[in-house]
Amino acid sequence: MQIIINNLANRAISPQDVRSDGSLTTPRSFGVYELPFSVSGTRRFRFGNHPVRLHELEREFGSCKLLHLFQQRADAVAMASALNGREL
Repeated sequence: MQIIINNLANRAISPQDVRSDGSLTTPRSFGVYELPFSVSGTRRFRFGNHPVRLHELEREFGSCKLLHLFQQRADAVAMASALNGREL
């Protein structure tokens, strides 16, 4: 699983590589977010359109942390699944 995570992390882009375009970014980007340790009984790592999903998670859970940013949704899905210990 760690090899998958490392390979995906190598495809991540920097938040400085995108710029705000309304409620999304240009180019379109997908984040992988870590929920606080206090959140239990749920998947700890989530993904979604950046920064919309970031704001949704902050409202729902009080805070979250952007771990990785991708240009491909499939990479964000795979990373969140791998970090949650699940295979696609």
